Amino acid sequence: MSKHDQRAPLTFVICGAGGAGKGSIVARLVELDETLWLSRSWTTREQRPGESDNAYVYVSRDEFDQHIRQGGFLEWAQFFENRYGTPVPVAPSGSDVVLEIDVQGALQVREVDPAAVVVLVLPPNRSEQRRRMQRRGDTDDHVAKRLAKSDAEEDVGRVLADLVVVNDDLDRTVAEVAELIEGRRADCTPRPI
Repeated sequence: MSKHDQRAPLTFVICGAGGAGKGSIVARLVELDETLWLSRSWTTREQRPGESDNAYVYVSRDEFDQHIRQGGFLEWAQFFENRYGTPVPVAPSGSDVVLEIDVQGALQVREVDPAAVVVLVLPPNRSEQRRRMQRRGDTDDHVAKRLAKSDAEEDVGRVLADLVVVNDDLDRTVAEVAELIEGRRADCTPRPI
């Protein structure tokens, strides 16, 4: 049994506004670190054209509401006309949990798990944020709504976060987050008696 297996899983929350690049960072972290387990969020929104089937668990409003009633979410929120939620994570043995969520969700996770490590991801600027959302297929109306909320989300996220990163260079950003993860793991590794 490794030292990692001897402790409770850590929760790493990667949060930020739409178009900040959370998904790209998380995908790379999970690819590089087999002991990170990504909890897939649920949503009631329609799948975007070209979006991976694994991006979310796409469910009906009724299914989502039933999961709420059963206490099945760590956090959930209504965002514009859709709901998004993180199921209560059940990570494989020896794994830590990584969540890719918005700032509102990160606040809820921190309330439930004060030890959760929160990383706020910022886009390099608003025009790049807009470009990223348009490139992934968001409608102009949705992009405008997201951008209008971005400043407020970032203000809250800066207060909440253990680390703030500007995602202007994916390799550098992933390295910064990976360094934080390894540092937190080292802090939690059981010491020999």
